[in-house]
Amino acid sequence: MRGKIKRCVGLFMLIVSSFCISSAYCDPNNGRFEVYDYNEILDINHPADWYHDANYTEIVRFLSPRSPQWKLKTDLQPFDGDYFLLLSTGAEDIRGLGEHRGSKVWQTINVEAGDKLTGVYFFGTLDWNPYPDWGKITLIPLETGEPMELVYVDVLDVGSYNSSETGSMSGWKRFEYTFEITGTYELIVSVADFDDAAYDSFFAVDGLIICHNPPLKNDLNCDCTVNFDDFALLANDWMCNCKDPVIHNDPQSDPNLYNDPNSNCLLGTDINEDGPVDFADVNSLAEYWLEGIEE
Repeated sequence: MRGKIKRCVGLFMLIVSSFCISSAYCDPNNGRFEVYDYNEILDINHPADWYHDANYTEIVRFLSPRSPQWKLKTDLQPFDGDYFLLLSTGAEDIRGLGEHRGSKVWQTINVEAGDKLTGVYFFGTLDWNPYPDWGKITLIPLETGEPMELVYVDVLDVGSYNSSETGSMSGWKRFEYTFEITGTYELIVSVADFDDAAYDSFFAVDGLIICHNPPLKNDLNCDCTVNFDDFALLANDWMCNCKDPVIHNDPQSDPNLYNDPNSNCLLGTDINEDGPVDFADVNSLAEYWLEGIEE
């Protein structure tokens, strides 16, 4: 019965997802990971419209720090919609990948010069240094075949598990990439172990979207416009200090605020990157107000 429901819901969502929401933006196919593969034989919510390997790739509603027992700052909830993509170095069918073990999803996208790909990611680990498991988002132009890393994060970035460090990011982090060349690209999301395969690491992605009329800056919530939704994220962090003392080596910065899972520092609310979220950031947001909205 559940399989029939999955097929019916999946077919409906697949039809809906084939249309752009507006002329200003359009997802990569199932870029928000709201649709599972209704043809999947296994009772696993593999993402529809994405190729995937045999390892652990699934769309989920949340990731809890209680299961598995790792040092997440908070429950990881979807950034956009009801689901997000979760990749794990654990596998249903463990296959050798050289010195790595991991999982990935990928699809082909067509873009015009000036289009912007944006979204959010999260990395957490049960491993520790010197075994820097990693997660990454990669583009490969089919014309040249030369990979371009848009996102790379590993154990050294988040700290080891079972230590005084956190073992995970504090929340979603935004990324963006503006295409300079019109063409066809392979978009790849992956996670892998380094050297050993004893302890899992996790890489989550959500809200992937291609903006056709992108604002130059300050689209904090990755919806291709600068508006009150972005202002709300900034207002939530009012007077928070987003400087990371490890990165900036600034004794005046506050690591507790930077690592606060209720803040949006990793989304870029400290727009001018001077530490506090204040009127300077409001002024910067206002400079690009309503950019991305087609008249």
